Amino acid sequence: MPTEPSKHANNPEIRYEKTDAHVRPLYQFLFWISVITILTAIIAMVILRGLESWRDKASTLPTMAEAPSQTWMGQPPPAPRLQIQEPKDLAVFRKEEQEILTTYGIVDREKGIYRIPIEEAMKLTLERGLPVVGDPGVAPAAPKAPAPKAKAPAKAQHP
Repeated sequence: MPTEPSKHANNPEIRYEKTDAHVRPLYQFLFWISVITILTAIIAMVILRGLESWRDKASTLPTMAEAPSQTWMGQPPPAPRLQIQEPKDLAVFRKEEQEILTTYGIVDREKGIYRIPIEEAMKLTLERGLPVVGDPGVAPAAPKAPAPKAKAPAKAQHP
């Protein structure tokens, strides 16, 4: 009859989980794995800084270059001289090149040659365009001397 509550079948072979999974162990795992990851990153940064300072200190001493006390008659050794502080020299070089590429400056005041930042130069090139060969704004190249006319080869006669 429809008014009777239905009874569920009792199957002992079919099993299911009666409770939900516990979330607390999952959150604890995520917390500790995050802590370990952050600590590992901090330790790696400390080691990196220590190795960089050690390298900088070690590179101040001449390794393959002659010591100043071993110069010949008070003069430095002949060229080419080895770099003693390669990382610092490279950093200074890159800083100078970056400054040249990003600032305004005077190249040759007498000839009126100035430099502008490369970004500005690219913008101006896009606005103005590149010169065309037949463009009247560009001075034509010096005319070339006419090439001498070559004589036509004589026809070979076959017997």
